[in-house]
Amino acid sequence: MLLCGLMVLSTGGFMSKKKSKTILLIVLLCALVLRLAGITHGFPFIFHPDEPTIVRSALGIRFNLNPKHFDWSHLYMYLNYFLYMMFSRCRNMLGILGIRNAISTLFPLVWNDDLVFYFLTRCFSAILGALTVIPVYLSARKLFNEKAALFSAFCMAFLPYHVWHSHYSLGDVPMVFFLSWGLYFSCLILNDSKIKNYVLSGLFIGLSASTKYNGGLSALMVPTAHFLRVLGTVKMSGKKVKILDFKGILALILSGFSALVGFLIGTPYALLDFKTFSRTDSPKGAFWQFTNVGSIGFTKHFTQFFNELFVSVSSNMGWVTILAYVLTFFYLMFTVLKKKNNEVIHKLMFLYINSLFLFWYISGFKNTRAHYYFVFYPFAAVIFGFFVSKVNDWLLAKKKLYSSLFILLMCLPLVIFSIKNSYSFYKGDTRNDLYDWLVLNLKVGENIFYNDIKASDVFDKLQVNAKKGFDNLTTTNSALVIVLDPENSTDFLAKNSSYLTKEKSFSNNLRLGPNIEIYRYQNEKFTK
Repeated sequence: MLLCGLMVLSTGGFMSKKKSKTILLIVLLCALVLRLAGITHGFPFIFHPDEPTIVRSALGIRFNLNPKHFDWSHLYMYLNYFLYMMFSRCRNMLGILGIRNAISTLFPLVWNDDLVFYFLTRCFSAILGALTVIPVYLSARKLFNEKAALFSAFCMAFLPYHVWHSHYSLGDVPMVFFLSWGLYFSCLILNDSKIKNYVLSGLFIGLSASTKYNGGLSALMVPTAHFLRVLGTVKMSGKKVKILDFKGILALILSGFSALVGFLIGTPYALLDFKTFSRTDSPKGAFWQFTNVGSIGFTKHFTQFFNELFVSVSSNMGWVTILAYVLTFFYLMFTVLKKKNNEVIHKLMFLYINSLFLFWYISGFKNTRAHYYFVFYPFAAVIFGFFVSKVNDWLLAKKKLYSSLFILLMCLPLVIFSIKNSYSFYKGDTRNDLYDWLVLNLKVGENIFYNDIKASDVFDKLQVNAKKGFDNLTTTNSALVIVLDPENSTDFLAKNSSYLTKEKSFSNNLRLGPNIEIYRYQNEKFTK
């Protein structure tokens, strides 16, 4: 249905406000379903090592408002604390009403304190991830037109890695939500000098930084929008306009102040406990994060920039998104060289100045991670919408069939890969299968040898005698051997093939977790 609506849009069919809102609603619902599908993945285990940070810190706020660690900023922890408190009150109300047993039968997770708070935070992240579609849509509509806005919303909804990361109780996806609202109000600054736009843009940038520090890098949006509006006014009208007048200076100062207020609203102890916040010697301090990522030299940075753009980020965002980003950049450069002055050029310049700065800065980290580039995603989504809309209009003048094929080419890959990612969470984790198999087949007192800490949580829960590494395997005559990612242990398997009998294997094809193979080790020649 969604693709059909986009096809109608692409072929120049009449698009009323009602139809446009319907398509946007379908996009939003698809975004939500993709992010909520498989949201209980891994239960009863929490396999992602960073997930406990938000949940445990939020629960700890009951006892101390200061989380006492600033490796992550605190807004999302406080938001989840309020979510947990509301949930607890509702849960207590169920007991008072005498329907606890009935609810427990239908939804046993509700009273499982070991898991329910992870479930709540994951759902919260997924919902905010889906709702990011709205500010991205509004930004593209303000900059370009309704068609570009709908394609931008579609792109944000189906960005494969954003769909993937929305399944975790982490702060990266919520950070993008606040950043995208900052983007929207910065887009308003391009056309309107109202102080309100500066203040709201700064506020949301501050909230973004207070959710995850790298959101603060987007602060460049406000001065970029301000100066491009002023320069655009000069070029389009020929009038002499001061680049910085009293009102402009005041607006920029107020924007910076509101950003600081936004940050301190969510992370007040950055000021109240500045001694810990400013530490650089351990993860407890925020400044440690900036030194921990490291930096690289210019030559390597230049190479890494293109490698990240065309390999790593391209695979995470979808190659069509990066293709649209690069081709639109060439279009912008060509138009600038032709010295054409129009509003679209200034709007594209706004998007590229900010997005290229963010991408260049992050690609200079020695220890870069895929989720660091989330700050780049809203800009890329808006540019995708512009590109698809622009090319579609050009193709419509040629032949409607070409237009339809182009839309399929640009949109279908995002749909396929995002559904694939969501389905992986829905199918679950191979380590859950390993746990279930061991519960049924593990003999009392039997030794287990395994090769990777990825499965250590499984053995801890079973409370079994499990040893990491295969070096001491020859000191026993019988054991279970658990091989995670067996493609990395081919030498061991070949060397011991005469002693190993495969019992079971679990493939991670369209699944979470590693490939797992279970062997029974028997060495009849063994003597004590």
